[in-house]
Amino acid sequence: MDNGKYVIPIILFLVAFMVGCGASSTLHLDVSNTNDDYSDEAHEGYSAIMSMTDLEIIKRATDHLKDHGEKVAFEETEISIHHCDTETVICTDAQGNRITYKGDYLKITFYPPSKPSRPEYNKCFTVYLDQDGDVLGYTSQTIEDN
Repeated sequence: MDNGKYVIPIILFLVAFMVGCGASSTLHLDVSNTNDDYSDEAHEGYSAIMSMTDLEIIKRATDHLKDHGEKVAFEETEISIHHCDTETVICTDAQGNRITYKGDYLKITFYPPSKPSRPEYNKCFTVYLDQDGDVLGYTSQTIEDN
């Protein structure tokens, strides 16, 4: 009978855990208040990137890096949303071309492991996605050990 008093708390924990794991991790922002400066096209794109989950964003960005021959290993990521009212330089690609954009975009930064297993995994990448979730471009920086 001593084991019986542990059954109910364990069942409650499992139910709470299953409910928590089933929750969606989609980014949600209130886009009901519109700004007259935005165009309709920008509003549609804004909601498109806002409906992507963190994992979808990370997968899209890492797939792009791998398609360009990059070796990707990361310990931490940072995803931020930005908005440009006018055509603005977002980044410069490897060939030195300026990537410009107007509207909402995501900036995804992948920070390398603190102790990478191989030297080629010691790069910090930043990938830029447009309001439709398409890759605008990316930059990379090798992190030197001190």
